[in-house]
Amino acid sequence: MTRQANNALRIIQVSDCHVSSDPRADYRGENADRNLADLLPAMRAWQPDLVLLTGDISEDGSAASYGRVTALLGTLEAPLLALPGNHDLPDVMKRFFPQGPWDGLYQQVMKNWQLVLLDSTEQNRIGGLILQQELDQLDRCLSSSNAAFTFVALHHQPVPVNSAWIDRYALEDPESFFKVLDRNPRVRCVVWGHVHQEFQSMRGGVHLLGSPSTVANSLKETLRFTLDKAGPACRWLELTAEGEIETGLLRAGQSSATGKTSQRIR
Repeated sequence: MTRQANNALRIIQVSDCHVSSDPRADYRGENADRNLADLLPAMRAWQPDLVLLTGDISEDGSAASYGRVTALLGTLEAPLLALPGNHDLPDVMKRFFPQGPWDGLYQQVMKNWQLVLLDSTEQNRIGGLILQQELDQLDRCLSSSNAAFTFVALHHQPVPVNSAWIDRYALEDPESFFKVLDRNPRVRCVVWGHVHQEFQSMRGGVHLLGSPSTVANSLKETLRFTLDKAGPACRWLELTAEGEIETGLLRAGQSSATGKTSQRIR
């Protein structure tokens, strides 16, 4: 990958770590702590401006699990922004990741981009939900921003990823979510976790990107979770001041974001 100018915003998206209180715990035949740690050299070599965590960071909502993830990712020496997934306990998670949508949405402007983080979780619910009052808050936030472009993150997928095992737990009433985005043409990108696979699509001028898991992923378009032997991964994104987006995946043992995982989307 050719580096963009210094005004580009470099993000690493970490998702679905499923770390447990017991570091030896098994998750779908994999060790969550080890697999996350194995990705760190590739993340560090990429030198992100920030790290975005898009939910299910913990498998059991334990303070011990969040503490270990914070310690690992803290070695990247980049700000950590986080939002919860259906496995997370927000009241515990926010103690370790204070920058997030804990009292309504979270927004921050960096390098010509407005970053908006949403909480799409509901207690005792696997699928996603964004209440109307939260959508109204999102609408006000987007319309009042002076940033040239907007990047929105949540946990649950707002469009099907064509895998039945996880699409049954998608975001409820995505039409209302997209109505808000449609009224705000500066929105350029929506990212999420939850799906344990890489996904990319377009809706109008908005790029829709699902992120893989740092512990275990599924092959695409399957009825049931089917382990992808390509292994754990995280997404990297480079957002330019002109509104262009370059993105791809990082895997363990990969020294840079090069090769077939890199794609420029405009």
